Amino acid sequence: MAPLQAESSELERIVDGRKERLSREAFRDWDRGVKGSLTRHEATCALLEVFGVKPGQAELDALFLGAEEEGLRLARFERHCRERHLLRDRGEEVRDAFKAFDARGSGYISRERCLETFATHAGFVPRDVVELVFEEIDIDGDGKISFRDFARVWNSAEGSTRVDLTESYALSLHEDRLRLA
Repeated sequence: MAPLQAESSELERIVDGRKERLSREAFRDWDRGVKGSLTRHEATCALLEVFGVKPGQAELDALFLGAEEEGLRLARFERHCRERHLLRDRGEEVRDAFKAFDARGSGYISRERCLETFATHAGFVPRDVVELVFEEIDIDGDGKISFRDFARVWNSAEGSTRVDLTESYALSLHEDRLRLA
């Protein structure tokens, strides 16, 4: 199997069937004349239907790169929609995780709230390790973790499981601290 095909089938497993159907239906809705392709205007309308926002010029230029003459085919449109859904889903995942810590909706995670959440949901992580990790994430040292700092660390875990990353990161910090003591 070619790398592009393997990548494509991987994306199909990740993006749910409802989103896939929505992309196909939008393509068919805007394929005026049932020609099997979309013009730039039709693609703009179809993407607006799928995502609720008008695509930018740069996005359309990239999407139509090499496809201007024959128009945008369904397979390419679906692949683009899968990739956009994945980007959107990752952002939602980070926001949901942040909200789990920021249950009060203050817009930041306090040291106390972080310690409480770890004690409740990940009691196996020693308190001093949680404090070390908190200090690493709290870049400006104000005792609060902003969404931006949280997202930076969360997104750096790409390709690792969150638990593996947290455990290994926490243990390495703990080991460093013991060596310094």
